[in-house]
Amino acid sequence: MSFRHLVRIKSTDLEGYLPVTLGLTRISGVSSRLAEAIVRNLKISLSERVGYLTDSTIKEIEAIISDPIAAGIPAWLVNRRKDRQTGDDLHITEAQLILQTKQDIERYIRMRSRRGIRHSFRLKVRGQRTRTHGKHGGTVGVSKKKR
Repeated sequence: MSFRHLVRIKSTDLEGYLPVTLGLTRISGVSSRLAEAIVRNLKISLSERVGYLTDSTIKEIEAIISDPIAAGIPAWLVNRRKDRQTGDDLHITEAQLILQTKQDIERYIRMRSRRGIRHSFRLKVRGQRTRTHGKHGGTVGVSKKKR
């Protein structure tokens, strides 16, 4: 069994010294709970490192990340439940996740929902306070005099 310093899973380079569950969370769209469910499903030791995984195990991990429900992982662990177009429970990762999030925000803005309006004004969306935090942009005020 040879050690690899870099392992590529789902178009993401993972460091070989990381434990498998922590390494899988570096993939966009994979949470720590999902990573642990994948490891338990494949009966991999929780202390095993990413660098010691075999090619067949990596292919199995990629297959489970692509379709976790078919692998027996519960539907509440996927990141896109009851998709608007298909109505199915999906799990999306990487660039597809970023694209889907942007499309959802654009849909909120087009609908002029409360979330869409706050997104369009670049304000906090989930009920956080805005009086003291979340300020962005340069400060306006007195500038220091050059000597």
